[in-house]
Amino acid sequence: MLPLAPLPPRPAPAPLRSTPERLQLGRERIRQAAESGQRIRSYEVALDLDLSEFHFARLFRAAFGRSPHTYYDEVRAERARVLLREGLSEGEVARRVGFRRPAELRSLLAKRAAAEGAEAAPCSESQPSRQQG
Repeated sequence: MLPLAPLPPRPAPAPLRSTPERLQLGRERIRQAAESGQRIRSYEVALDLDLSEFHFARLFRAAFGRSPHTYYDEVRAERARVLLREGLSEGEVARRVGFRRPAELRSLLAKRAAAEGAEAAPCSESQPSRQQG
């Protein structure tokens, strides 16, 4: 049996960014995905940052005061409000922020309004309220 040749030295790994810098990168990735209507999962962001999903979520909450998912929803809701104010239809806004149906958009806006302690902004195509007579 022939002796094995020694392995060539491994290149030094790229230095990891500091945790605060990685968290900022993760936050930016979530924001970009939310504003462009892309779906993104926290484990995907955590993997890109070389963190476990649990550790990423814990650090994100400690740094920014909310979970990655809550931040994602906040950015989507704010983007939707801007688009609605610009006069886009509810269906178009829903599509642009990553929903299949306007009802999903209405649900997110109502949820965010309740969380923020404010009334939901009325959507352009919502059904009229019934008047009792």
